[in-house]
Amino acid sequence: MSGAGAHDPGGKVRLKLPDGVIGGARFSECGRYRQSLTRDWTPAGTAPRAVLFIGMNPSVAAAEISDPTCHRELIFARDWGFTRYLKGNMLDWRATSPRDIPADPGIACSPANIPALLEMAQESELIVMAYGRLHKRFQPVVRDVIGAMIASGKPLKCLGLNQDGSAKHPLYLRKDTALMDFPRPA
Repeated sequence: MSGAGAHDPGGKVRLKLPDGVIGGARFSECGRYRQSLTRDWTPAGTAPRAVLFIGMNPSVAAAEISDPTCHRELIFARDWGFTRYLKGNMLDWRATSPRDIPADPGIACSPANIPALLEMAQESELIVMAYGRLHKRFQPVVRDVIGAMIASGKPLKCLGLNQDGSAKHPLYLRKDTALMDFPRPA
């Protein structure tokens, strides 16, 4: 079910998908949550190579449009030789500004979120943690998501770490930023 129009996550920047890229998205019926976003540019007759990025929370990106973060991540994925980009988030509540995320972690993260992340992880060669700094009230959700991703058995990577140990958000990183191993929590 699309549900994309039932909730306005804010944000004014909506980007066209690059030529040859097919988009997909899965929303809750109410449209407040987006569990997954996909972009595929796999050449016909070849097997897709998928990478999963896990961000903070979804914004305006949908099947037919992108936002600056998803566009940037797609460029990273392409540059690394992948042909399929998958996007999930620590929190699946759609809001362009982090201050618009509900304070209650039980509302900001739906019960459908971690199962959707695990489904995408199974399709991926590796998982890129890219969620930035989340308020400390969301740390139980962060721990649960990281634990689920570790349990998936897929390599966990990131594009650097913030001082608090969270994975750097990719939007303002250099195009040549190298992947590094994401440290497993103690």
